[in-house]
Amino acid sequence: MIAFQDLEVRYGATVALKGLSLSLSEGIIGLLGPNGSGKSTLLKTLLGLLKPYRGSGSVMGIRFGDAASFRLRRSIGYMPEYDALIEDASAYEQVAFWGELSGLSREQARDRSHEALYFVGLDESRYRKVSGFSTGMRQRVKLAQALVHSPKLVFLDEPTNGLDPYGRRKMLELVLKVRAELDASVILASHLLEDVERVSDQLVILGDGEVKAHGLISSLRHVLSKRFEMRFSEPLTQEQEAGLAEIGNLLENSNGLYDVELHEADPIAPFRWAESAGATLVQLTPRRDRLDEILIRAIRGAEV
Repeated sequence: MIAFQDLEVRYGATVALKGLSLSLSEGIIGLLGPNGSGKSTLLKTLLGLLKPYRGSGSVMGIRFGDAASFRLRRSIGYMPEYDALIEDASAYEQVAFWGELSGLSREQARDRSHEALYFVGLDESRYRKVSGFSTGMRQRVKLAQALVHSPKLVFLDEPTNGLDPYGRRKMLELVLKVRAELDASVILASHLLEDVERVSDQLVILGDGEVKAHGLISSLRHVLSKRFEMRFSEPLTQEQEAGLAEIGNLLENSNGLYDVELHEADPIAPFRWAESAGATLVQLTPRRDRLDEILIRAIRGAEV
């Protein structure tokens, strides 16, 4: 669906993306990273809005390049992070206008505008000017304009930005609905791990313009299935602590609680090791379903 090789993007002398190489398949892909990590820059490059300094790639089989930019934007939907709505236009007029810009005829755009606004739950407010809309309603208008031309790939840049917990939940439900009912793939860029984790099946972590980690969320969680907190009846001696290297890597020792990443996901191994080392293991707690650990370690540059 998306592939790019050695992708570098610059703003003047500033390197925003540093030699990215990645291949992504269909589904809901979470693009995660702190503010300034390069998420929006990558989206704009994939949209053809920014020209790479070097590197190559393709989206939906369309290769990067000036000649392909318009054809590419007709094939995908884009919900930008920042609000660019026309204040004195109704939601219906707005979405129909963007439908025409996406290549639909005027009649098609008007029909699809009704359908897109119904899909996002704004059918009863479609003739109101967006100047009177709440933040949540404005976000849904932006989503509707991204869907009006029935794209098979949709880019969502911080779609829950500025929303309260209820609004965030409703927006994420719409993201899942896009995938389930419209059969469209989604690239969801966010700095909120909870949002990405709730809807995505794949994850890409960016940091400082580089890909720090990527893969299926289930695979990344498998990494964490090797993480255990261990407590012994007595603090380990220096020799015993060094001996933990036989079964895994000691990541932290805090108040007698040892955070260990095992070489293999075998919860019996710590008990066997403790018996051979003359220690008594009294607590073994798995550290699973903690994608925040993956995020923090990836951004810090640790191996994931």
